[in-house]
Amino acid sequence: MLLPVYFRQGADQESRFLRRAIESVQRQTYPGPHEILIIDDGSPTPIETLRMQIGPAELFENVRFIRTSRNNGLVNALNFGLNESRYPFIARMDHDDRWSPGKIAKQFALFSADPDLSISATGMTLVDSSSKVLETHVRPGDWSGILNFFIDVGCPFPHGSVLARRDVWRLLGGYSHDPSTAHCEDYALWGIWLRFFKPAMVEEALYDYTVSDHSVSSAHRSQQASASGQVNARFRALDPVQRVPASLMALAEAFGISVLEAGKLAYSLWAFRMSVRAPVAAVSPLRQLMPDRIVMGHPDRDRSVVEVERLIGRPAPIEERDAVRVQVL
Repeated sequence: MLLPVYFRQGADQESRFLRRAIESVQRQTYPGPHEILIIDDGSPTPIETLRMQIGPAELFENVRFIRTSRNNGLVNALNFGLNESRYPFIARMDHDDRWSPGKIAKQFALFSADPDLSISATGMTLVDSSSKVLETHVRPGDWSGILNFFIDVGCPFPHGSVLARRDVWRLLGGYSHDPSTAHCEDYALWGIWLRFFKPAMVEEALYDYTVSDHSVSSAHRSQQASASGQVNARFRALDPVQRVPASLMALAEAFGISVLEAGKLAYSLWAFRMSVRAPVAAVSPLRQLMPDRIVMGHPDRDRSVVEVERLIGRPAPIEERDAVRVQVL
């Protein structure tokens, strides 16, 4: 679990919040080993030195501290944590937020039931700094419902509720440093993620989000709204509800691979504009997934193409008589 933190001077309240956050994570039930990775984003006083102020020694079981040399901002802290992470699934939250009992177990149950699933989230409860409930938000849990929510409402995943596959997170390169998506880094990342990978939602409010004057949504509201509008417009133009689920399943069938592997393949071709040897039946779904790219199918005479095995981690048998060279431009 990634927990980016920056403590200003006089961090008594922040320490109390951090203790509450860690306790809520420690009380979860996990299917295997785990750790809480606290990323100290260059706080004036190193947070690790404040352990005794934050809580008792047993609170820090499975907790690891890493620290940046200076305050670089949330995106840099999160990407630093992604690079340092050790386990195949990654969750995240802020230091003043809290998970409800059973949150992680319910999300891992979704992954156990569906090996094609790449990311899950939960509903959230908005609270003030004294834990008074302000609002509760529960969002659609199915694939098309999540895509529609992205288009019609906004960010589909409350950031502190997310649990996702580390291999996908790293394949996408983590959070964007593009200034045009400043202060909506989650929404921008999900705008790429949901083009190529299957999501799900636990339709329960299992995460408390603390509303404060220091939150990004409060401090940078106008800039966040402008950047989010641009992300939404790009996503809406793709017609993802009609294109994505059916096209990923058709691509998986064409190659004889899983939907998750089809997403990795399609994203790699889209992001890096590669050529790959593929079945003829793969051309149409790739075109559906990439209306912002030119996808061309050529006779398979050029052997200087990327092998599918390199992109998905295992061979994908392709009949010689049915093979073409797919080029993405």
